[in-house]
Amino acid sequence: MDETNHSAPPSWFSTPLFRVLLSQIIGFTIAFAGALSAAAITGETIHPLITLLVQGVVAALIGHRMGLARWWLPVQIILPPATLIATAWQLPPWIFLLVFIALLLVYWNTARNRVPLYLTNRTTWTALSELLPEEKGGQFIDIGCGIGGALLYLARQRPDMTFTGIESAPLPFALAWLRRLLTSTRNLKLVYGDFWKEDLSSFDVAYAFLSPEPMPKLFEKIKAEMKPETMFVSNSFVVPEHPADEIIEVDDARETRLHLWRRASSNHEAAD
Repeated sequence: MDETNHSAPPSWFSTPLFRVLLSQIIGFTIAFAGALSAAAITGETIHPLITLLVQGVVAALIGHRMGLARWWLPVQIILPPATLIATAWQLPPWIFLLVFIALLLVYWNTARNRVPLYLTNRTTWTALSELLPEEKGGQFIDIGCGIGGALLYLARQRPDMTFTGIESAPLPFALAWLRRLLTSTRNLKLVYGDFWKEDLSSFDVAYAFLSPEPMPKLFEKIKAEMKPETMFVSNSFVVPEHPADEIIEVDDARETRLHLWRRASSNHEAAD
């Protein structure tokens, strides 16, 4: 496999967790400097909860300017006052450790690869099933399969095909593995690991619901490894400078778009 198809993990300085920490430090500095100034002017002490709420708002705004996704906004705002409330309630330290470990296991990919956990909804499952090849015996891979809902549905719809899911976040993979075990889905294989190291040459359809960050390199990997007459489907996220061959609009609440690239011939590849 060509080295250009591997994604080197970004440095910690460019990860969302680092930007959250940095924005909270800046928010803390601004909020407490403001609280001290207000106390000096008015002679009254600002309630710590208000100060921490200001810290959260400032951190959320700064984090957003640093490029954090919108879903970090409420997390950033709530984090400082929630810490104070938890301390006031004298919650045991192991609860914080448990919550941290759970979040780490779920959002493992967000911290290192900027790929949050996105789950494919049921309406999109149906749309995907309609894209599967008519010929029997095909192979389908879900790149970043999460908890495996889409794969389990597709495997039931097409028992003649083989479905593979690869996931590197520990907790979602464990849930997917457990669901497969409980349903005894024989034509579904789950792989725990890095999808950059997975050989895609044997698959007829590759599906991904990741984030904008890995799409350019993933597309290059698709082109280098997948054979002609195969298809790549991206849920929601485009590939810069490579318009999709077809876009399917799913009739769901979030107005999902499936972007399709078909590797029909060598001429098509040259056009890319």
